[in-house]
Amino acid sequence: MYTFRVEARNEYGYSVFSNLMSVLAAQEPNQPNPPTTIWSPDKVTISWASPNNGGSSITGYKVLIRQSDLTTFVTEPTSCDMTLRLSTQCTIPVTTLIAAPFSLPWGSSVFAKVSAKNVYGESSESA
Repeated sequence: MYTFRVEARNEYGYSVFSNLMSVLAAQEPNQPNPPTTIWSPDKVTISWASPNNGGSSITGYKVLIRQSDLTTFVTEPTSCDMTLRLSTQCTIPVTTLIAAPFSLPWGSSVFAKVSAKNVYGESSESA
């Protein structure tokens, strides 16, 4: 964070300083790398590395999981609502993934995308 105050100058001299102004030189986080998924008998764990935060702390993540149509990605709000969590993993019961809206066949691959958020915005989704 940068803090400034300003004064003006003319042929008669200097003005008084302005009030302090603070500026945070930052931007939205970088795009995260693709997450990994690990099946166990009754759950799938999605993990990812925290990307560069862009100069402002990451405040949460959005996790999207691909449905059985192989094109649509949706959130899973019960187990992977990362809006205010700083964890870089979430765990979803297999029963959730084989049910609608995901409808994944038992034992199939789980594909996920992740984006990171800070006070300046949201990153692009991982590839």
